[in-house]
Amino acid sequence: MGENSTVKWLLFFFVPAVFIYGLMHVYSSKPAQAKKSTNLTAFEEEGRKVFNKYCVGCHGPEGDGNSMAAPFFKNKPPNFKTAIFRWKSTPEGTLPTDEDLMHILNWGIPQTAMPSFHLVPEVQKRAVIAYIKTFSDRWKNEKPGVSVYKKIEKVPDYFGTPESIQKGKELYAMNGCNGCHGDSGKGDGAAAATLPVPPTNLTYPVRSAGPKPEDTFRVLTVGLEGSPMPAFGFLSEEDRWHLVSYIAYLMNQGKK
Repeated sequence: MGENSTVKWLLFFFVPAVFIYGLMHVYSSKPAQAKKSTNLTAFEEEGRKVFNKYCVGCHGPEGDGNSMAAPFFKNKPPNFKTAIFRWKSTPEGTLPTDEDLMHILNWGIPQTAMPSFHLVPEVQKRAVIAYIKTFSDRWKNEKPGVSVYKKIEKVPDYFGTPESIQKGKELYAMNGCNGCHGDSGKGDGAAAATLPVPPTNLTYPVRSAGPKPEDTFRVLTVGLEGSPMPAFGFLSEEDRWHLVSYIAYLMNQGKK
């Protein structure tokens, strides 16, 4: 890992984590804890301990997002009791996969207060995922939806070509993306100020959905449930990839 990569890692992942950790302790010397329950399995109990260590300060002891830190965030923590997750690869109305939740823990959600927990041991992350599921009965009664990643064979060869970028730019305008994300993709569209969730700044040098083109394709296909970002699954697969090309172009412009 080069010096520039190290700086970027600290800037986009470690610094937000330190900020959140500090905020938790500024406003509460001992944040409220998720209570122990005899209904938990041993693995879920381990997850509760991890939750109390890393998560309770923002997500609250009841997992409903009502914490002392929450009022300071533009993007509010999710309510685990509803089991509605915005950043996932499954269709609207369905539960995310465990890998979706692991992806969030590893990558974080750049442009929000959710940091990366990449350095936390995987067994602890698996345990906290198991514990998060105890907040909603949906996990007992429903199965996760089918991940869009299973339908992606490979990134097409035309991705990122000038022709694909130009076609994506046209689709961006035709489908009203600029209304929220702005003409230049900075999240400053005409409707942005009226939305309950701030639009993503597409020129930000780290993508909220994840680092790969497939991650952006995922968002375009299934949308962001619980936010104004709709699914564009009605577009052809080729057109969605053209949009991914243009969004990648906008991100690269933001790095200059």
